[in-house]
Amino acid sequence: MVVRGLTSRVVRGGFLNLIGQGVTMLATLIATPFVIRLLGAASYGVLALVHVLIGYLSFADMGMGTASTRFGSLAHARGDDEGEASAIGTALLLALVTAMPIALALAFGARLLVDRGLRLPADLHDAAVICIRLAALGFIARAIAGVLNTPAVVRLRMDLTVAINSGTAVAQIALVPIVIYLGGGLTGAAMVIASAAIVYAVLYAIAGVRLLPALRRPRIDRELLRSLVKFGGALVISTIAGALISNVEKLLMPRYASVQALAYYSVAFTLAFMLTQLPVALTTTLIPAFSQLQERDDRAGTEALYRRASHGVLFWALPGAVFIAAAARPFFTLWAGPNYGVQSTLPLYLLLGGVVCEVLAYAPQGLLISLGRTDIIARCQLSIVLPYVAASALLIRAYGAPGAAIAWSLRAIVSLTLFATLAARVSGFRFAPLPANKRDFALGVLMLIVPVAIAFPISPAIRSVVAAIAVAAYALVIFTRVLTTEERAAVQRLW
Repeated sequence: MVVRGLTSRVVRGGFLNLIGQGVTMLATLIATPFVIRLLGAASYGVLALVHVLIGYLSFADMGMGTASTRFGSLAHARGDDEGEASAIGTALLLALVTAMPIALALAFGARLLVDRGLRLPADLHDAAVICIRLAALGFIARAIAGVLNTPAVVRLRMDLTVAINSGTAVAQIALVPIVIYLGGGLTGAAMVIASAAIVYAVLYAIAGVRLLPALRRPRIDRELLRSLVKFGGALVISTIAGALISNVEKLLMPRYASVQALAYYSVAFTLAFMLTQLPVALTTTLIPAFSQLQERDDRAGTEALYRRASHGVLFWALPGAVFIAAAARPFFTLWAGPNYGVQSTLPLYLLLGGVVCEVLAYAPQGLLISLGRTDIIARCQLSIVLPYVAASALLIRAYGAPGAAIAWSLRAIVSLTLFATLAARVSGFRFAPLPANKRDFALGVLMLIVPVAIAFPISPAIRSVVAAIAVAAYALVIFTRVLTTEERAAVQRLW
């Protein structure tokens, strides 16, 4: 019963996260066309490039956001509030000690980076420098929030995390085009983003103290320092490598293609990457759930949760990919303009297969993290870096944005293979995303793909309607004929 209840809480928490992300995505879909048109392709490309650069700073917190979740979950499973507060306080100290110098270096080195490291139009240099400096400030705030959210995450209080995450995100998204319209430009947009990050950290500090009063006086656990450093050190390596292999094509695009090509690719990538929202939402709850099950030495429960998570993300990814492919070109045309409809559609198609593999890799990665084997993740990521950078450079030089999409998707396939194989070797749990009832699952997949393939040469409007009907038919088959009785009951409990 404990495992069943925990599984239901994980699924419910995942769907709450998904709803929050859906609200955020809706706000993004509404606001982004205004941002694109107000800034123009070149300035929007600079804004996308700044986001990528700041994404590379995610390693600078020494992996303490994830580390505090894992070690805080172990303490919470034991009912040890003081131990949980110590894990959070120690993780926060390590995060600040490592993040502050790197953020300061980026802020003071922004001019050199823009003038000599990036090929940007000369009239955008000053704005790009200010954007980078403000984004570095926002990063520090988010690093703090990533640790202070631990009490809410380990208690699977996704209602609270969704309110904070989505509330600050939607406020930021809504304010950015307003500030740009009022004359703030790139620097105004960056100021809004940094301010939202500070508010985000303050809200998690308030929530953390209310959920865990012992957090008012956390002590630094010197014995835990070594474990956190070991866990976080490997996570830092994997984060750096992961950020590089996930985004290096965006950094190479201005040099080997153009900043306009980066803008077209970024729009395609944004739509394709929406498929990852559910697994990301589930991973937020999976890591503490896996950790608590392991603290109880419940292997059967851990394996069952791993299997259900793998099934769930596959069931989600396939219809999502089909629907996005069917609606891509008309969506890009209406959302961002005719040029994006022409230039972003092919990269989107080429990205979708890779994104499905990326989605499937989340469960093995979450299992490895909860087992404390971040070293395995680091080795996997490092082994891919050089081949991926070389392949990206060659393919971008030859084919531009479509070449970047090909390189990214090939990398995602390799990553899934490595993570699934090594997670099975370490845990003893076989990676089996396909359900036991493979015949009915295949029937559902056929009902999903065949009608859309037939309707593809027809008008975009008809194609989109057919895709929506096919997704509904697929969902009905999965729910009635593929899910087990227990899984159907878990889904029904969501409502």
